[in-house]
Amino acid sequence: MRDIKTVTIIGANGAMGSGSAGIIAAFGEAKVYMLARDLEKAKKGIEDAIASVRTDTIRHRLIAGTYESDLANAVENSDWVFEAVAESYEVKEPLNQEIAKHRRPGTLVSTVSSGLSIEKLAKSFDEEGQKYYYGTHFFNPPYKMILCELVTHKGNDPKITKKLAQYLEKTLGRAVVYTNDTPAFAGNRIGFQLMNEIAQFAEKYADKGGIALMDEIMGGFTGRAMAPLATVDFVGLDVHKAIVDNLYHNTNDAAHETFRLPEFMHKLISEGKLGMKTEQGLTKRVKTSDGKREKFVYNIQTGNYDPYPKLEIPFAQEASKKIQGSDYRGAMEVIKNSSGFEAELCRYFLARYISYSLSIVGEVVPTKEDSDKAMRFGFNWVPASALVDLLGGVKETIRMIQNANLPVPEILAKADPNKRFYHLQNILDARSLFRA
Repeated sequence: MRDIKTVTIIGANGAMGSGSAGIIAAFGEAKVYMLARDLEKAKKGIEDAIASVRTDTIRHRLIAGTYESDLANAVENSDWVFEAVAESYEVKEPLNQEIAKHRRPGTLVSTVSSGLSIEKLAKSFDEEGQKYYYGTHFFNPPYKMILCELVTHKGNDPKITKKLAQYLEKTLGRAVVYTNDTPAFAGNRIGFQLMNEIAQFAEKYADKGGIALMDEIMGGFTGRAMAPLATVDFVGLDVHKAIVDNLYHNTNDAAHETFRLPEFMHKLISEGKLGMKTEQGLTKRVKTSDGKREKFVYNIQTGNYDPYPKLEIPFAQEASKKIQGSDYRGAMEVIKNSSGFEAELCRYFLARYISYSLSIVGEVVPTKEDSDKAMRFGFNWVPASALVDLLGGVKETIRMIQNANLPVPEILAKADPNKRFYHLQNILDARSLFRA
């Protein structure tokens, strides 16, 4: 693998393309060809890249261009071609075929796909090109979310993989997680499993509070920067659908049915209510005549938007107070021992999250630490292994998973109950991810 001095970003006008360009130009100090379908979009990508890293000092490294006029020259002169176009084989494969015509031997090519088959996409290249083709799934926005899932396939060369990982970690400051070429890889498989199952429960219990209730039950005190369904609204219901549909059709594990998109989400998508980017989805905000912004939540039963309720859930309030006092184990004890419908649901969701995070070890990622890093650096969620220790250890966690009628992952069943289960404490104090 050559030193990376020149990079071509294809899809440079998108959020991921421009954000990644900012990282590569700033930290990698590379010259970056910013390519889009037309020049004005490419120029906008440059401005967005500069804004993303908050410094104009990279401007001289960013060169605007178009696919039609500049792709051949850019690719021929690049050490890395970074493709960040729409999540579709129909879009990516023709571009790969064009890249293959102009790529020099030894040039890396990667895609930021969040779940398409890397092996299938690599087939546009010859045998040498396949050695240098990877999935480099950056998370959005790249400046703040430092996860990079490095996705390999059978045609890769392990020596090149190691050098690329070192560059991503040491030069670009990414938290690299090695993942196999499986649907949605690691972070999205774990995260969207939980978010979609919570959406299913919102539909099931629409009469008890629906969307708002579920996000209150799984609020910041459970170890996440943003509540699960608020996260769906942030990423977009259409994106959420694409990811869970992919998982539903291409996986068949114990959580298979939890990837079925709820009917109310189908309805919202058909009406163009996709979340924050369309200003309404699971929630919406309305500016009043006096300039204030009021929050509303979608009523699954009526199809209307109701004022967001102020819910007072005793166990959640008590756990939050413990978090405010930095008593994280105490907060978990509250969750474990509280009675009532809401506390039972919270225990179920935490058990599911831990069970599923650890169940993909071997199939998707080589170690549980990879799953832990994926959720910390890709979602800002407390890693599953850290929750095991905070809940009282291996035996207590197994008991909670069994009480939820969920499968106990082999890695947890075989763990030494007398030892700490979480092994990333030297680089990540998971307590920082709790919110009260």
